Amino acid sequence: MEQQHLILAKKQFMKTTYLKTLTIIFCLVLYSCQAQQIYPLLTDTSNLPNNSYVKDLDNEYNSFEGTWKSNLNDRIVTLKITKVLQKPLQKLNISYYLDVLIVQYSIQDNNGNIIENNISSNLNDYKIISTVYSKKAQVAKLYYEGGKCQVGWGGISLKMIDSAHLKWNYQPESTVITNKNCPDYPAGGIKINLPDEPADIIFTKQ
Repeated sequence: MEQQHLILAKKQFMKTTYLKTLTIIFCLVLYSCQAQQIYPLLTDTSNLPNNSYVKDLDNEYNSFEGTWKSNLNDRIVTLKITKVLQKPLQKLNISYYLDVLIVQYSIQDNNGNIIENNISSNLNDYKIISTVYSKKAQVAKLYYEGGKCQVGWGGISLKMIDSAHLKWNYQPESTVITNKNCPDYPAGGIKINLPDEPADIIFTKQ
């Protein structure tokens, strides 16, 4: 009788162990199917699998971080560039994550009067965000959503010259709007303050 109990106990133990093993294998397979796929920064984001992560694996964006300043005739432009890791984004029906550069800026006249300023500690408060990086050209491409009523929306290129200087090139789609359907439309139209001339503006790291 005692031997039968031992045999039954052994069978029960083997059954329990087998079920636990199956459960572990199932969990591992499920995890591997759902695990986030990581892609390099140069990846085209138009055909990414859902939940992918486009990561700055080589820290290409690190050199852009910091505070940069340029004196342009009658105004002083300051850029605050911050690298944000794994920012959640949406393109059509695909959700993915992307390491990005967030650019906030301040524009003053030569007397120190603020013309426009959106620099803050809130990194969700921005109008300029990177979209792609060219490793060969060492250029970060960014999108500017525009000012009021999206005036001035367009593309910006940032190219590292050396560790202390970068080149800014801004190509706005429009700098003035005359469409009076815009809320709070001012009599003189809406102008954008970001510099688009000359074509290549040099900023110095502070």
